[in-house]
Amino acid sequence: MRFMTQLDHIMFACADLQTGIDEIYELTGVMPAPGGSHPGVGTRNALLSLDNRQYLEIIAPDPAQDLTGTTGQLLHEHGGSGIRSWAIACDNLQRVADLAGNNGLVSREIIDMSRTTPDGIELAWQLLFLRDEHMPFFIDWQNSPHPAHSTPTGCQLSRFSISADNAKTYQSLLMDLNLQQPVSHGVNAFSAQLQTPKGEVTLTHW
Repeated sequence: MRFMTQLDHIMFACADLQTGIDEIYELTGVMPAPGGSHPGVGTRNALLSLDNRQYLEIIAPDPAQDLTGTTGQLLHEHGGSGIRSWAIACDNLQRVADLAGNNGLVSREIIDMSRTTPDGIELAWQLLFLRDEHMPFFIDWQNSPHPAHSTPTGCQLSRFSISADNAKTYQSLLMDLNLQQPVSHGVNAFSAQLQTPKGEVTLTHW
């Protein structure tokens, strides 16, 4: 059975979307494009393509929503900016949940998500999260066009680094998912090196 997986996007969290956009533009020389709002989640985003069906998502609280108990509230209260998480694209979320279980990891329910782009295009996809929040989350874009194809270009992801206190389990899951992504043992953290019009840029953990 075909089973596609690859790094899909890196989530760069911040407490204010415009501040995050300005930070990434100053670092890279490429202006991220507004993405849209995530109803019920309390967030909105802007996007920057990294080529190869990959992108950087700048995610921040959405002031038009009630943030109580949402991810938007968490981002607002945390403050600062940096890499909060990363997503793996796949075409079989249930199989991912099964592989996670084989590695002793507990999955949450598969959830339906959607947003409308500034051009009025409706995007719909599914997400799967694991209870261990340092683990990646998983996205099935289904029939929606991939955001990397319609967002500003000029940057490429040259390296993504993961350290984890449960590196052995983390690495085992990624190997089961056919991903050649090394994981080092250490404090839970992420970093990413981007090739940009302004040279190499490093984004660090949130």
